Amino acid sequence: MATKSKGGDAAKASAKDRVAAMRVKEKRRERVRWLITFAVVIAVVGAMGGGAYWAIEKNEGEKLDRIAKENQARIEAGPPWSLPTDPVRAAKALGLEVKYGMEGDAKHEHAHLSLFINGQQQPIPANLGIDPAGNIAELHTHDARGVLHVESYTADKIFTLDQLFQIWEIPLSKAEIGQFKADAAHTLRFYIDGKEVSDDPSTIELKHHREIGIVYGTAEQNAKVKVPESFAFAEGE
Repeated sequence: MATKSKGGDAAKASAKDRVAAMRVKEKRRERVRWLITFAVVIAVVGAMGGGAYWAIEKNEGEKLDRIAKENQARIEAGPPWSLPTDPVRAAKALGLEVKYGMEGDAKHEHAHLSLFINGQQQPIPANLGIDPAGNIAELHTHDARGVLHVESYTADKIFTLDQLFQIWEIPLSKAEIGQFKADAAHTLRFYIDGKEVSDDPSTIELKHHREIGIVYGTAEQNAKVKVPESFAFAEGE
């Protein structure tokens, strides 16, 4: 009987070992399945995230292409040149402050621009540097008189004619304005308070009550232009 009891105990032990071994294998299989599932989820999420990022990049690229095409069409349709699609986009790109209801008073000055193309004076658009939501760049216009408003929180900050045209998104250099280029038959000239200067537009500062003139055209067209020496600013400007 003792021998039989020992055999039964051995059989029971063997069965328990087999069960334990099966459980270990099952746990291993479960871990493998979990790891595979986790890897698949990570791959899917990564693919979705990458797809979303690609879509964002693609949409942003398409947006910039659209804006560039709209802007080129706007330039070619003028003068007069209207506002860009986004009146504050370029100001932000220049690093200028853009705030809702901008009232920077550390530097609050007004200059004036008189622009003549092919013998005709051209308006400077209202709300240049101001978006429909009321966000305003440090350099902006309120109406079409050509008055350029500088309202900055930084007293020693310098604002230039070149910056104005970048906000306007109209090409400007010593030899080019918009779609017009200086050549054998056409000149592009700059004036400060009625006197011609050879300065590059990037160095012509928008100083308080300074009258800036730009004249492009043939000699015959330009002969009809009287470049102003000053501007009658409104009271308080």
